[in-house]
Order: sequence, then C-alpha cells, then structure tokens
Amino acid sequence: MRSTEEIRSHFPALARRHRDRPVAYFDGPGGTQVPDAVVQAMTDYLLHHNANTHWRYPSSRETDAIIEAARVSLADFLGADRSEIAFGANMTTLTFHLARGLGRAWGPGDEIVVTELDHHANIAPWRALERDRGIKIRSVPLALESGALDWAALEEALSRKPKLLAIGAASNALGTITDVSKAAAMARAAGALTFVDAVHYAPHRLVDVRAIGCDFLACSAYKFYGPHIGVLFGRAERLAEVAIPKLEPAPETAPERMETGTQNHEGIAGAGAAVEFLASLAGGSNRRARLRAAFDELHRRGQALLERLLSGLGSLDGVRVYGVPASAPRTPTVAFTVAGVTPDAVADALADEAVFVSTGDFYATTVVRRYGLEESGLIRAGCATYTTDEEVDRLLDGVARVARRRRAAVSSPA
Repeated sequence: MRSTEEIRSHFPALARRHRDRPVAYFDGPGGTQVPDAVVQAMTDYLLHHNANTHWRYPSSRETDAIIEAARVSLADFLGADRSEIAFGANMTTLTFHLARGLGRAWGPGDEIVVTELDHHANIAPWRALERDRGIKIRSVPLALESGALDWAALEEALSRKPKLLAIGAASNALGTITDVSKAAAMARAAGALTFVDAVHYAPHRLVDVRAIGCDFLACSAYKFYGPHIGVLFGRAERLAEVAIPKLEPAPETAPERMETGTQNHEGIAGAGAAVEFLASLAGGSNRRARLRAAFDELHRRGQALLERLLSGLGSLDGVRVYGVPASAPRTPTVAFTVAGVTPDAVADALADEAVFVSTGDFYATTVVRRYGLEESGLIRAGCATYTTDEEVDRLLDGVARVARRRRAAVSSPA
C-alpha cells in the first residue's frame, strides 16, 4: 500500500499555499482534490479522441471504447456488472430522472419512505412525486442523542408496504454510517424497492451492491477524486423496466436507456481514471481486489485520523461535536460548533491559517434543522486519502485559538 506521502505527491492542489502556509483541505465531503492521472485522462480525451458516439470513424470508436472502459471500472468499483452502470450530470440529476421514471407506475395510495439523515438530493426527488403523482411520503426520524437512524420507526414505516425505501449509506453532515444492507433486507421483506445514496459513503468504504442487496444506488465521482459527474447503479432487470423519460430514437437497452442526451465524455473518462487511481494504491489479483485492499488500509488510516480529531475537539471547552462516536460505524467526517462563535466566523479564522473547512447545512437540511441550527449551520471537517496527522493538529490548534478568544472576550470587563 502506498504511503500517505506518496499519495499526496499525485495531487497538485496540495502544493497550494495561502498566507504563506500550505493549505490543509478538510472540504473533501463537499468535493475532493483531483490527482494528476484524472486530469491527464480528461485532457487526453479532449485533445485526442473528442467525438460523439456510435459512428464509424476512429475518434468516435475511441470515444465508445473510453466510455465502455469507464463503465467497466465503475462496475468494479461498485461490485456490479457493466450493464448496470449509467452516467449522468450528478447524483441529484440522476435521482430526479430515476424518480420520474419510477413514479410513472405509482399513484395515490402508494407510499415512499425517506429518512431525516439524508441529503435532500435523496428526499426532494421523491417529494416531487408527492406533488406530481399523489404519492404519500413517510420520513423516518433521526435519533438526536445518537446521531443515527431510528430503526424502530423504519420498521413501522416499512410495515405499511411502501413502493420504495430511499436511504443514505452515510450522512454527509454527521458522518453516520447506516447499515443499508439491513435496511434493504427489511425493505425486500416488505415488498419495497431500495434506492441508496452512497455519495458520502463511496469515498470511505468500498461499495458492494450485491452485499447491500439494493435495487438502485448512486454516487458522485467528485467525492472520490474524480470530476463532477454522477454514477447510477441499477439492477439490470430494474433498469430494463423503468419507464424512463427519453427521446424516441435513443437506445432502449440498459444502461444507455438511462443516459439522457449526449454525455460528459471527458468526465466519464475522468471517473474511470479516479477508480483506477484508487486501485493503484494497493496490490491484488484484479482491480476489485486492489480496490478492496486499498480501501481496507485507507479505512484504517482514516479511523486513526478520526479518533485524533474527535479526541482533540472533545477536549476543547465550548466545542460541541455532533453524531456518533468514533467506535460506531462512521466516516472520518466531523460536524461541530463553537459556543458563541458562528460557523462562518470559525471557518474564516481557520482559512486565515490555510485550513479549509466547510459550513452550513450541506443540503442535509433536515439534520441541521432537527438540531436547531438552521440559521447558522454546522462546521464540517472531513479527512481524505491525503490528510495527515499534522493537518489534523493544525485544525485542532486553530479551533482551540478561536475558542480561547471567545472565552477571553466573554470574561473581560466591558
């Protein structure tokens, strides 16, 4: 397995300096930095193979081959078959597209189950069917004390025999990992389909759609070191039967029938290169085996960073951390607040020290609202393959300074 230092050498963005200090990127949950190999794949496509598909001249056939190779790479990444991988603008667009197709077969009296833990890209597309098709949406609550899903409430919602369960594999706000294989089994027993949002999960744990047992799953390449493009897995038989909105002459066969219009060919090339980059980090007999070995080690490293980060934040007066503890299934993404200081002010102070974090609701609007933070939001820091212990310590030192300044301001006489 490559060392963290060797991995870092592939990311040009890590050479950036701000106020004469190297930038520490903790904004990965909103979009990771990109290795050279991904940029090279995209540039090579645009400069040497750029064409539309399925025509009889060389650059068109090369484009077909590049898309097919990327489809196979993403199938390996998700544990699927290449016929089950469709590309689109992003997870949100793909989910709206799929929801419209599925919704054509549903109507008043049918139900869909969503959860409060989810990014609204896995809520709004299904809510739209409530308006357009008269479908009833039921939301499974977040347990505020634990930052995890209320499983008893999920069981009760599924007892009503819904058409679909839409559930996230990991919360992009809190880092909570939900056992979606358990949830999918519960949904199957209730006769429901399962759609999994794996956008925040896929960069941290190797997805296995067969083990999960879901019918559909979506992720975004820009969260795992690729370009801005979305990926949709659908079981072959499901993709074949969805009444997808499409142009009459467009392909009817899966997975191309899910891909509306001309695709982002250079983005597809980059997504395939991102998977290959991750597979190159470790050894193995084939790409899936290399990915498994790489993710196992990356998880171990990420867990160590997470424990360092949570321990440090937990020791600071006035800092509140949200979500499950390090011992529970979770990603190395931490949400926190500093008493008496707005998240934006904390982020500004950290940015002055070249530590980049994100703030707000991250489109996990219901999570933030349930914690009563809809006006200010959360501070979010996520660790990636290129994050180091030293960067975590810089983040902790910066937050500690903000908290000390706040305490000093409160205790000083007027």
